[in-house]
Amino acid sequence: MITLICSNYNSSRWIKGYLESINNLLYDTFDIIFVDANSTDDSLQTIKDYTFREGINKRVIEKNTRVGIYEAWNIAIEEANTTYVMNINTDDRLYPAALDIYLSYAANNPNVDIFYGSCNVVSEENHTTITNVYSWPEFSHGTLLQNCMCGPFPMLKRSSVVAAGMFDPKYTISGDYEMWLRMSKLGYKFQKVGETVGSYFLNPEGMSTTPETHMEHIKQDITIRALYS
Repeated sequence: MITLICSNYNSSRWIKGYLESINNLLYDTFDIIFVDANSTDDSLQTIKDYTFREGINKRVIEKNTRVGIYEAWNIAIEEANTTYVMNINTDDRLYPAALDIYLSYAANNPNVDIFYGSCNVVSEENHTTITNVYSWPEFSHGTLLQNCMCGPFPMLKRSSVVAAGMFDPKYTISGDYEMWLRMSKLGYKFQKVGETVGSYFLNPEGMSTTPETHMEHIKQDITIRALYS
């Protein structure tokens, strides 16, 4: 039913906790595809050596050049052969029942293309202290134009993402936002999930959160909003 997709690059600080959290997911059987963007630390080897419980099917794709996160997502989506896909970054965590919750919504709403839920925000990489909650509103195109409310780990119907044209790697920071607005403009269906399904690490060194990329992030968001308003 679902493939988790993960772009990995030099994540040795938190990859062990990430792998354990995936292993603790309650849903019986799912796939996970790792796309390694030419890591130079030991995170790739840690992923390759880790043995998941029965029912979790791991694939690792190694790139010999540095690829961006949206290019990595596209590679994984092309390799997936399940109805749904979901990105989960190495510094974020899904709660054990997350996939059961999402897929129960999907079973009752098979016409929906994107399911998204609220998430807890943490300021420490061990995810022990909640500092905020991203409690997203019900979907409308106008609300989506105001903020990128589908992340950090929406569940996507794979065929819909492919039909919409996949993620555009030229938006190096806001490629997910561009995809959600593009799909919304094209008439794909979004649905909010009532439960909180995971926690998001507000990583001070993350691509979308570091001060060095702040102005470029704003620039890309403005361009995207103008394109789909």
